[in-house]
Amino acid sequence: METIGQFRVKSWAEHRRHAPHIMIKPLLLAVLTALALAGCGRSDDAHKPAAPAPASAPAASAPGASNAANAPAASSAPAVSEAEQAKAVDLARAAIEKYKLTTLPQECLSFLVDRADDTHNSVEVLENHTPACGGDPNTAPRVVTLLIDKNTGALQKDDPASGEYVPLK
Repeated sequence: METIGQFRVKSWAEHRRHAPHIMIKPLLLAVLTALALAGCGRSDDAHKPAAPAPASAPAASAPGASNAANAPAASSAPAVSEAEQAKAVDLARAAIEKYKLTTLPQECLSFLVDRADDTHNSVEVLENHTPACGGDPNTAPRVVTLLIDKNTGALQKDDPASGEYVPLK
């Protein structure tokens, strides 16, 4: 350390040895800022659900649309034909009206049809959030999932409490 006039002058090495916190604070702030900026960035496309099909047309859904515990897996079943989709949506619409499964109007619902197994199709009924219906257009909450016997037309709905399908009453 040198003395110039009444001031003591430290060398850079001596300064760093006695005041390491002066260099660490800016470095720490820079690292924290970089981490915060990297962690805040996200791809909005990765978090958006797929848009529901219009209520007027039946749509095939992605595999596994039925989420009830006793529904067979649809992984090896062939796709549902357009005629089967239309019939399943018609049955679902009639069941919604008859059994009052929702208070939403039909135009505010979307239908996803999937093959549950060789003898059953499942119809997932979703809210269709449009400007007329309201709600967040980036979401499509599930209303009910129906299981339709292709031979008899018998309908069952999923029971959220048990995870099983129960006959409509």
